[in-house]
Amino acid sequence: MTPPHPTAPIFVRRSSTCPFDPAEELTRLRAREPVTRITLSTGASAWMVTRYTDVRQVISDQARFSSEAAIDGPIPPPMPQGGFPPPRPGFFSTYGPREHARVRRILNAEFSARRMREFRPRVETVVDEELDAIDRLGPPADLVADFALAVPSRLFFELLGIPEVDRSGLLPYVGTLLDFTAAPQDQAVAFGELDGYMRGFVDECHRAPGRGLIGRTIASHGAELSDAEIAGIAAQLLLAGYATTSGTIALGVLLLLRHPDQAAALRDGSADPQRAVEELLRHLSVVAFGKVFTAAGDTVVGGKEVKAGEYVLCQLPSANRDSDLSPGLDRFDITREPPPPHLAFGHGVRHCLGAELARMELRIGIPRLLRRFPGLRLAVPFDGLRFTPMNAAYSVESLPVSW
Repeated sequence: MTPPHPTAPIFVRRSSTCPFDPAEELTRLRAREPVTRITLSTGASAWMVTRYTDVRQVISDQARFSSEAAIDGPIPPPMPQGGFPPPRPGFFSTYGPREHARVRRILNAEFSARRMREFRPRVETVVDEELDAIDRLGPPADLVADFALAVPSRLFFELLGIPEVDRSGLLPYVGTLLDFTAAPQDQAVAFGELDGYMRGFVDECHRAPGRGLIGRTIASHGAELSDAEIAGIAAQLLLAGYATTSGTIALGVLLLLRHPDQAAALRDGSADPQRAVEELLRHLSVVAFGKVFTAAGDTVVGGKEVKAGEYVLCQLPSANRDSDLSPGLDRFDITREPPPPHLAFGHGVRHCLGAELARMELRIGIPRLLRRFPGLRLAVPFDGLRFTPMNAAYSVESLPVSW
């Protein structure tokens, strides 16, 4: 197997023997020193938290753990003299509690259970159309490009209301912004292009709102939000909206191919798709960390004193394998009873806004893929696959399959 990334820092590193597992050293730290000092790739110091209870504490507490560090990207530099600049308009994940709640209240209806039920037929149609295309072209196929990326990105662009003609041009900018290895100047250009497009799109939606989320938000809440804020909301939703689902589909299919008995149970309906998806989310944990948080004041995490202004990084793959939740969580088992809780979508006020959309895509997409191609198999040696730990969502670069 090609090493996932030889220079990946500890907080995104995966096992040297199994690409689905966190690095062995993270398991050791969770047992011996669950809150430990590390140095980020920017040179800044941070506390890394690896135990489920401590990670949930940090993620859930907006008052004590601020999201402002995310203003400078997922891996912030040392705290600038005088503190961080104000949040970019619309990037509500970096807002303080009151402003964050204000934007979440506006957006909650767009991701409600009722809205997701209404969207379900469209999810089914898009999944089937992409499977038809794969079938029509015949083997081999790249399940990353042809399915794992195609379905979630297409659905999320539709949800926002982005015209189809513009979508392929936006994908490279999103990819650059989600890539931790991209040069800062390239990311700055990509952000400028994405921001410029979204501002123009908001202008268009004022003239013709359409049926997408952005148009509906302008029609219903245009008086409460500036155009710059709506454009920022659109950009943040796009950046957060499909990469994690794409990574979970790609790695989830690969994991199921490595466990043919569990794939067969999901294919023939003897396994519960809902439970299977929760196990995939927990076991894979494609987001190595949700954000780097900043301690708003002196506090204690896992028995360690954390000073005001210090960074706190939550290690989600490690937290979701914590044996304090249940024994044997390093083992993949879609029939696990009872299903253990997990933090793949965050927790509390920082729970992922699009979690139910992602779950629906996974519950529909993976079983239909397995049923459509019962002979699905890798078309290349497993050891030749390349993985992407230095990305906002862990995945595999390509997944050649045959059937």
